[in-house]
Amino acid sequence: MLAHVNGQTVNYTSLGNALGVSSPTIHNYIDLLSGTFMVVPVLPHLPNLGKRLVKSPKIYLSDAGIVNALLDIQTLNQLLGHPSFGTLWETVILGQLRGHFANARTSFYRTAQGSEVDFVWETGGKRIAIECKATLSPSLTRGNHQAIADIQPDETLVVSPVKQGWPLKPGIRVVNPRELVEILESAGNDLN
Repeated sequence: MLAHVNGQTVNYTSLGNALGVSSPTIHNYIDLLSGTFMVVPVLPHLPNLGKRLVKSPKIYLSDAGIVNALLDIQTLNQLLGHPSFGTLWETVILGQLRGHFANARTSFYRTAQGSEVDFVWETGGKRIAIECKATLSPSLTRGNHQAIADIQPDETLVVSPVKQGWPLKPGIRVVNPRELVEILESAGNDLN
């Protein structure tokens, strides 16, 4: 069930109803899976903006390969055409963030109206918005721009599977995963 909702905000009641168990039981199962590092809950970024924000965590299986296996995705063509391709890309990027920056805080931002940024990365007073786009020609939506205005990051990075990144707008850059890590390492070093 979690493979099908990978990268989405968790609805304990819905999962409980689908599995015929109570929502506290689902909560306990997710806590257990989190404790064994099989599941990564990403908590919401909750600045005091006076807006209605999504407050449930997003749940990711910790390994995109496991998600592929559970969804019976066996080939690249199946993956590229699968509805979960975007959230699998988020899973890969989350793995990079957690693997390289274990002490940084990684959250997500979403309003009830749909403005969102996939990840808000924070360490030592630095805040970077990270939007994951599984396309070679990424662009940001109006909701992305609204979320960026709300959280006021030091920089916004749009992570795509491109060979080399480029500036999209002032304060917003398209980057590949390697460039993402280099930029975040540099931001962390600026604090020392």
